[in-house]
Amino acid sequence: MTTPAARPRRRWLRITLAVLAVAAMGIGATVVYVVRSTPQYRTAFLVDTSDAGPSDTAPLDARRDFGALADSVGAAVRNAGDGDALSLRRFGGGCGDADNTAELVGSGTGNGKRISEAAHALEPGGKATLNSGLLAAIDDFSGRYPFRGSKRNRIVVVTTRGTDGCGGDPAAMNAHVRDRMDRLGLHLEFRFVGYRVPVAEQEVLTRLATATRSAAPQFAQDVAELNAVLEKLVVPAQPEAKPIELPLQEAAVTACTQDGASGQSLPSVPPQAQPPVPRSVHLPRQVRLPAGAAVYGGRPDNYLIGPAGGRCAFTYFASGSTWQMGQGADPVVMEGHGQGLTVEEVTGELRDCLSFGRTAPELLQHLAPDVTESACKEADRGELTNVPSGVPGLYIGTERYVGPIDDPSGIDVKATLTVLRFDREKPVQSTLACLLPKEQADICTASLVYFFLQQSAGTNLSDADRDRVVAALSTPLP
Repeated sequence: MTTPAARPRRRWLRITLAVLAVAAMGIGATVVYVVRSTPQYRTAFLVDTSDAGPSDTAPLDARRDFGALADSVGAAVRNAGDGDALSLRRFGGGCGDADNTAELVGSGTGNGKRISEAAHALEPGGKATLNSGLLAAIDDFSGRYPFRGSKRNRIVVVTTRGTDGCGGDPAAMNAHVRDRMDRLGLHLEFRFVGYRVPVAEQEVLTRLATATRSAAPQFAQDVAELNAVLEKLVVPAQPEAKPIELPLQEAAVTACTQDGASGQSLPSVPPQAQPPVPRSVHLPRQVRLPAGAAVYGGRPDNYLIGPAGGRCAFTYFASGSTWQMGQGADPVVMEGHGQGLTVEEVTGELRDCLSFGRTAPELLQHLAPDVTESACKEADRGELTNVPSGVPGLYIGTERYVGPIDDPSGIDVKATLTVLRFDREKPVQSTLACLLPKEQADICTASLVYFFLQQSAGTNLSDADRDRVVAALSTPLP
């Protein structure tokens, strides 16, 4: 028989269980909502809407260039994954103005059409307030809502400038951006895309990418390149196959003879005692020895890939800061088919400025007393294509050409790679030149890739940046 005191207790127990059940259902529904509302990928586009420059025609040029930029952004977002959360923010305006950056489309899925329409409705104007835009874009990810991506959160910066238009110390601004991200406890991936960025500003943008622990910027000079870069960044990637681990290729090494009779303007010195060159070397996985090629060595850790069967000479010069290694018909004077490698310490003479006078600010700190900064910058005529390394103090310039060269020996291919390094006690500039018939173009490519890998050894080059530079050097010649 149930006592009167037991009935109230059972009633309260039933009420408690009912409340707990309702609460559990509410929590479950909330969890389901959060899980379903949390995207795997969240990408914010930060777009430069500043004027093109200070010239009289700048507003017209800016509108024309920005139309192409808006087209590329619109095409990219429309091709993004259906479940990707996308947003759009712009930067550009007056220094210190509250509206020199603004979020135009908040983060959400299915935003492709809205972002495309918003991008095409923009009008360029003002200065490139890059720093304000970056800080605001970081803050966009700081709140609890909209939800951040469960797998990846990215800010894709599409800019026509490499510096902030309001001036200031770029290094201090870079530190401010990095500190803001660290203080908020955010893990964000930055991807910098430069559209027609002036050459002199590309290295500054590269330093910003390094400060944010990001891959080196990708620079596009025309609409086709910009479309390709943005599409690669936002189009859903197919599942990646596990990389095939290729075994290291062991190649025999042909030792160069030390030659004391150089025909160059710099007098050579008698051969200096050098450790013996190894009989073989393991080539990096990125280098495959082409048919008809061989590896030549002048001293340990300095090798060239060239046509098999040629001569090789290694020479020091009386200056003590320059040496060369040549391979070919006449390797001492570096004429005819083959390769020529020259390595020299930076002494600040005008010749040191020919390749990187406009792109390497560290170079200006090592100028000789009779060389001015303006003269150094003017000496660099932009004949080399700058390939950003992503590493401060490491500069890369290339020149690749296929076509009849005014030479009776039938040379068709001219490929050079110049590397400038400031991470050593004494800065060093190295240049490899390859001159071969067109049918041996693959030997030039392998030689340049191998030389780059040797020169970048010991730097903080990331795997992504290394692969990007190798891909640029491996692009087939026309």
